[in-house]
Amino acid sequence: MNDAAFIAALESGSLPKQLMNHAAHLRLALIYRGEPEKAREVLLKYVDKVGAHVKYNETLTWFWLKAVNAHEGDLAALLETPLADTNLPMRHWSPEVLWSDAARAGWVEPDLRPLPF
Repeated sequence: MNDAAFIAALESGSLPKQLMNHAAHLRLALIYRGEPEKAREVLLKYVDKVGAHVKYNETLTWFWLKAVNAHEGDLAALLETPLADTNLPMRHWSPEVLWSDAARAGWVEPDLRPLPF
């Protein structure tokens, strides 16, 4: 699926949930590299359409958007970096902070280690 079809599927909520994996999240961030607000808007449309509000976390969203913006390369290249590790945020936030209501609702600064970007 090309990028336009991928974005259309996200915006309409027609992308099957099982396809909205870590690589798909990174792909979305790459498509809108330099326009993180736009990527966030598309993700929120998808979350709304598929009823995944319980899973949404604003701090995680911004972490990944910032991380992708700080790295060069396409999706294949990113998947060869530490960004392939879905647990990467846990190097910076404790579970208590990252899964808190505050982190789900808005940006919360890391409590373990500052971000390198």
